[in-house]
Amino acid sequence: MNKNMDTNNETPVRTFCTGRFLIDLPAGSQLSGGNYQYAFARIEAPKTMGKDDFEKEVLARATYLRTTQHDSGAPMLIDIIRPDHDSAILVSWNHDASTVVMSMTGYRWTEGRSFSFSMKVDDDHHSEGLDAMRQLLFNLRYRPEDDIPTEPGYCFEGGFIANPEWENEEAGIDIDIAGHPDAFVSVWFYPLAMSKHDRPLLDRMGDVLQMLGRMATSVHVLRRGDRQVGPYKGQEFLVSAPNSGGLRGHSFIWETEGEGTLDTPALKIELTTGHRDKNGNPQQTRLTDEQAMKLWDEVLDSFRLRPIRAVPASLTPT
Repeated sequence: MNKNMDTNNETPVRTFCTGRFLIDLPAGSQLSGGNYQYAFARIEAPKTMGKDDFEKEVLARATYLRTTQHDSGAPMLIDIIRPDHDSAILVSWNHDASTVVMSMTGYRWTEGRSFSFSMKVDDDHHSEGLDAMRQLLFNLRYRPEDDIPTEPGYCFEGGFIANPEWENEEAGIDIDIAGHPDAFVSVWFYPLAMSKHDRPLLDRMGDVLQMLGRMATSVHVLRRGDRQVGPYKGQEFLVSAPNSGGLRGHSFIWETEGEGTLDTPALKIELTTGHRDKNGNPQQTRLTDEQAMKLWDEVLDSFRLRPIRAVPASLTPT
């Protein structure tokens, strides 16, 4: 079920699902880009195509790898596995001089769309990599843009991987905000805590202002401090400043460093206004500071773990 209306103020919203999280933006907002990784596999955006074209695409890639020579004189292609009629896994050397690292690419066709996943494994973990890829392809399904699954698993653009167990999961997405052509929201999550050399957000931003020196007078700090979003304790830093075209815009950031576990990842959410248009022209934001902060609060407060129904014991992996 998709959340189309905020029951408190009747403001229409669109809910976006990324990984195991949800975030609400004004209705009509559109996903404009994303990078996804699941269980160490990189996920490509699905492509619309028929089954015959899917088979031709897999065959073309296999033929290329079979006819490309490894430095040893053998083909780059190591193996082709067909887990089922609609799936294929190609195993090849990572590059023509590789002797240890292999590349695995998994393909699946479902509901008129072709999905592909790629990962690198060394030869000592060949069988584990194949098992992981088979499971990923088996658990995959097509997901319409506004479908919010109620079962546990990982959302990505156009797809869903059902799995009650958290894997090594990460993503970064950009969402263009409806009604504000100069504004977008970015959401990132990382599987474990941010690198230990990174200091908390407010410390780093304070150093940036010091480095700017006199230029810092053009940066207006609107709000800064600790902020908890749901169960996630983090910090926010909100400024208004000139953009690259000299026009004023906003840069709002909230992040939490995570607790070093898969289900308590590092998270970062940003709101940017005044960015360039599709032709690269600078834009003046239409939002006042107060309007931008109100939008920020509504978006940030909507971020949450996706609610799920209970998983029957018979479906829980052993």
